[in-house]
Amino acid sequence: MTTTVAYVDHADQIGGAEKSLLELVAHLDRERFEPVVLHQPGAQWVPEAAGDLQYIPGVPPSDLYDDKRGSLGGGLAGNLRRGVKALGIARRLGRQLRAIAPSIVHTNSTKMHLIAGAAARLQRLPVVWHMRDLLTEPGAHAWLARAARRLGPDVIAISEAVAGQFDGLPCTVHLVPNGIPLDRFEPGPPPPGLREELGLLLGAPLACVVGRLTPWKGHQALLRAWAQVVQRIPEARLLVVGEVAFWDSSYEQELRDLAAALRVEGHVVWLGFRDDVADLLRLSDLLVLPSVDEPFGRVIIEAMATSLPVVATASGGVPEIVLDGETGLLVPTHEHEPLAEAIATILGDRELAGRMAKAGHERAMAHFDVRRVARQVGEIYESLLD
Repeated sequence: MTTTVAYVDHADQIGGAEKSLLELVAHLDRERFEPVVLHQPGAQWVPEAAGDLQYIPGVPPSDLYDDKRGSLGGGLAGNLRRGVKALGIARRLGRQLRAIAPSIVHTNSTKMHLIAGAAARLQRLPVVWHMRDLLTEPGAHAWLARAARRLGPDVIAISEAVAGQFDGLPCTVHLVPNGIPLDRFEPGPPPPGLREELGLLLGAPLACVVGRLTPWKGHQALLRAWAQVVQRIPEARLLVVGEVAFWDSSYEQELRDLAAALRVEGHVVWLGFRDDVADLLRLSDLLVLPSVDEPFGRVIIEAMATSLPVVATASGGVPEIVLDGETGLLVPTHEHEPLAEAIATILGDRELAGRMAKAGHERAMAHFDVRRVARQVGEIYESLLD
């Protein structure tokens, strides 16, 4: 007998959380579990061809979702406004859940942990929070703790850093690091003509940063570091993959203005959103992830699977993935000089880069397969049903 699991995500734009959700439901044991995904109408991450998977536009649109990272805290007036809106959304989600009649509700974003989690508990359904965020704002963490005490969810934490947010709370926490479909990120040459399409000189060393353009992703520190890198390696180019999400739309122009002020605009290629990330990684010589409080760093796994060394900040869950000095180099957050030194070191030493690439590939193959994630999540469901 199959068990229906309702997945709820409020995002309208695609991010690592939504990619991971899509891959999880695609690899579940379908003889045992029937996934139904609830999303906002018009959500960009919902596949056009869903196959036999059910995707229902059942999450009501709201400007409540537009709040920036960590904005769950705030004053009394702001919290009252959010509370009234959240209550309306929870009621409408409750009607959707009654129509679907799932055995488990699995929430995939922080706001849905609170809102859809409450809707599920009102119907006495088991709740699983797939926690993919690090909430560094005290007010936001207070909201999370308050909801955890009331709802008592099972929590899937994608890293030990994320799991630590639930210390002392009445939750059962399961550590399940993210995985990826490894067959999509196999090592190999990039497609013919991709370098020429991007206007890149043959043989130019390439570093790549992949992620949303938001301040906590660390692009400003990276641009300052890049100004020092090109002094040592003038032919080097930085590929910036990603677009502004969950932040002011003018932020990309701020970054471009900073690049111009640093006189590196000719050494940076702005690619925006791309759906060929695997090919761009194969084209590159190095992945850079300069985030602050990165919950996990999914793109690190993608890079290691394609045999790329990594330079990243020793922040959040990243040190649980990157073995410093073995699969890449870790540097402090906010400090562009150590970041520049690490980038230049790997770009300038092919033998070192090759050793790290090989070690990273082996680590990705051994520990970060999405099929492992699906099996572990299925075991959590079984424990709840028992």
